[in-house]
Amino acid sequence: MGLEPGRVAGMLKAALAEEGHIVCHATLGTDTPAICSGFATHPRGREASLAMRLARAGVLTVVPVQPDQKG
Repeated sequence: MGLEPGRVAGMLKAALAEEGHIVCHATLGTDTPAICSGFATHPRGREASLAMRLARAGVLTVVPVQPDQKG
């Protein structure tokens, strides 16, 4: 993606602090944006994310997607 150095670390820090998540780059701008699979499996990410906690509690449903790879 050509991200600036430290960009991923900054995104992770913000998502953890806000109980949020990181959106998969391949689903940005689509009708079905998805949580980044790397974030969803990150030890701190999956625990901090409100959406991931709600999914584990059965309040939300996890629907894995295979986004079109656009390069």
